[in-house]
Amino acid sequence: MIYSHSRLSCFEQCPLKFKFKYIDRLEPKIQQGVEAFMGNMVHMTLKKVYKDIKFKKENSLKEILQFYNRLWNKNWNDSILIVKKEYTKENFKKMGEQYLKDYYNRYYPFDKGKIIGLEKKVIISLDLEGKYKLQGFIDRLMSTGKGEYEIHDYKTSFELPREEYLHRDRQLALYAIAVLKNYQDAKRVKLVWHFLSADKEVTIEKTERELEKLKSDTIELIKRIEKEKEFKQKVSNLCNWCEFRDICPEQKHLVKTESLESNKFLGEPGVNLVNKYVKLKNERERFLNKIDSEIEQVKEALIKYSKREGVTSVNGSGCISRIWVKDVATFPRKNDEKREQVEKIIRENNLWNELSRLDTFKLSRVFETLPQEVIKKLDKFKKMERIERIYLKKKLE
Repeated sequence: MIYSHSRLSCFEQCPLKFKFKYIDRLEPKIQQGVEAFMGNMVHMTLKKVYKDIKFKKENSLKEILQFYNRLWNKNWNDSILIVKKEYTKENFKKMGEQYLKDYYNRYYPFDKGKIIGLEKKVIISLDLEGKYKLQGFIDRLMSTGKGEYEIHDYKTSFELPREEYLHRDRQLALYAIAVLKNYQDAKRVKLVWHFLSADKEVTIEKTERELEKLKSDTIELIKRIEKEKEFKQKVSNLCNWCEFRDICPEQKHLVKTESLESNKFLGEPGVNLVNKYVKLKNERERFLNKIDSEIEQVKEALIKYSKREGVTSVNGSGCISRIWVKDVATFPRKNDEKREQVEKIIRENNLWNELSRLDTFKLSRVFETLPQEVIKKLDKFKKMERIERIYLKKKLE
């Protein structure tokens, strides 16, 4: 199998999708989502813009938009999935138009650097023996002179990712490995992302050390894929856009029932069982809440009785109830902002292991036995809390 960034990403996203797509080679009923379709149309339009520039032909913004619309109308088909039902294909089409307008206004006359390739295929060697190789296609490869190259990539996703995400990005960095090897004069390679929805450009460079680590990490991922036996589905927010929803165990019942009319939906056996299960769970929850409320009322009454009578044990038919009431010291719990300061004191005084990574209940019990200097430091974090508990002991026959 020839690997690529998209294949590796597919496995990371969902091993089962990888199996359907690249091992079983299944033909999906859903060809693509509208977001991916719009992205393809924008990519193809920008490719034409730069191809024409290479042949010394300039296009006006009007001509670019006309080409985009012809391309859209020619390639659109009703199998393209629109997950966000509140929007139509026209909404997405206009988004693509806006991306192209913003790009044109930002970069016209598109004359920065020399075009080396468009949708240029590259082979990336990850090891000296040539056992591990990948292929990819660079949206646009440019040369700016003096051994400096730029790898340009267009993104039509709706969100602008954080910079640390781009530093972890694998795709363009892999392409940089190929450029440095294939072009003898290449000394520097800049990775340039064009986030069209935000009209932003982000540029970074990878060090030699980072590229070497990327090679070894990618080889390890390939080995993982080749050892995989189960190819289990991985549930995520991306499931709604998957082209294999209709055969995925996680999604196929949703696909089967989501378009049913109300009466047929409610009569479907699976739907019926889920609804019955939810109803019973809710009834159980209401019952337990009622019982818990009654238990608390009896507990409160029993504690009041023991105080009034001056006893700590109360006899019953089959059990003896022992009432335990004590004021104990409590300390900041996990979500408390003061927790970190308490942990620091515990560590500095070599008590971390003894207190089981700051078991606050255990700390409360041993507090008075700690060294005086530790007690003084922790005292400002201490709060007194009254604990009331009832312990039941069965009577011996």
